[in-house]
Amino acid sequence: MARKRANSVEAAVQAALHAANGIPAPPAHIRLRPEDLPFWDGIVRARARDEWTDVQLVVGAQLARCQRDIEVESLALEGEGTVIENARGTMVANPRVSVIEQLARREMALMRCLQMGGRVDGVDLKGLAANRALQRTADAVSKQLAGDELLA
Repeated sequence: MARKRANSVEAAVQAALHAANGIPAPPAHIRLRPEDLPFWDGIVRARARDEWTDVQLVVGAQLARCQRDIEVESLALEGEGTVIENARGTMVANPRVSVIEQLARREMALMRCLQMGGRVDGVDLKGLAANRALQRTADAVSKQLAGDELLA
């Protein structure tokens, strides 16, 4: 995929078109729960629209489910505590801690797969950052214009 430089007019037009179309939808064959959608939104907004491939959108959906599961388990652990009493009356580590650790490892693996959260050799990070900033600006303009009656 040929990348446009963030300072080009073509890149600005492309970012505006993507912003007008909104964020990518989850792939049709992937089920996201309604509670996963805020995580999905955050994940797909982390990069410019034209950076996403179909396979990456699948992994992004898996990451959204995983992050939501971490949140649910963390809230439950907060209420239960890290040490609980078992059936014999002995204080033991809450098994939910292990579940959260497994989910966190899965989250990190999915993020590595998406090349999020770390430096990747051979990637123009300044160019990516500029393209992402341009996309965020276009998103903000699109959101402001959404209520404009002249454009409706």
